[in-house]
Amino acid sequence: MKNIVKYSIYFFIGIVLFGACTPEKYELGGIDIAPAQIVEGISYKIEHDASNPNIIYLTSLVDAKYTPLWEHPQGRSQDKKVTLRIPFPGEYKVKFGVETRGGIVYGEPATFKVDDMYAEFISDETWTLLAGGAGEEKTWYLDLDQNGLSRVFKGPLYFYGTGDWWGNVNQQGKPLNSDSWLWDPTWKENTWLMPAGDYGEMTFNLKGGANVIVNHNMLGRKQKGSFMIDTDKKTIRMVDATPLHGKPQDGIVVDWGDVRIMSLNENTMQLAVLRDPVLSQEGAAMLTYNFISKAYRESLESSD
Repeated sequence: MKNIVKYSIYFFIGIVLFGACTPEKYELGGIDIAPAQIVEGISYKIEHDASNPNIIYLTSLVDAKYTPLWEHPQGRSQDKKVTLRIPFPGEYKVKFGVETRGGIVYGEPATFKVDDMYAEFISDETWTLLAGGAGEEKTWYLDLDQNGLSRVFKGPLYFYGTGDWWGNVNQQGKPLNSDSWLWDPTWKENTWLMPAGDYGEMTFNLKGGANVIVNHNMLGRKQKGSFMIDTDKKTIRMVDATPLHGKPQDGIVVDWGDVRIMSLNENTMQLAVLRDPVLSQEGAAMLTYNFISKAYRESLESSD
């Protein structure tokens, strides 16, 4: 009789525990928002500033239990409210999603329009250093040629941690996270990184818009696209074009258009993209490509 009572108690406790745990597991694994619910005016809103229509506000309207995910003309963000400063007229896309306990859900892209140019937004030195200034253009080369010569850097490709960005690289801020490191290999001792060759050129211009033309000689393709700079975060969003790079890395980056400016001056530039840990079967890292300007390269060649 005592055993029957004892087993009955254990059985009852087991039912209670199962009942308490099962709904929680279901909740943690479920996606309780559908793509059709993520639409402008319901899940988020896009607004122009009343005094300056080139300033656009993106605001999440979803519950605070969700992490907002923005893909916009100036990059990516997980902030509840994002402020965009768009210098050029045109139609722009915004993609909004949320991260739930069960996964990530995106809605269909929405668009907004900017009617006029606002020159003050390209007055920051970053625009001039990258593209030559309003109405101008500037061409860049990877710092590696067909003879295996790197004129300024140790090689065409360095590796940084995912926490590294303009701020800590230039001693103007702290890393974004604890994954901060640098491997700056000498190309001649690590030729497996990418072969010597004529990689083509990459030209940014500010002629009626923010345009970029990339001639990927080593990859056999030419791209014409647009770009936008976030001068505060020192990032570039490239659309329909990618930075010059080598074939060994071509298939291990998910988003070539999500670019960090690691360093930039009149003569040299370092642009970084995220190496995907799954595609590369290695850890995540910032693949950092080293460039020299056309004018600077020509001056170095003339002095050789």
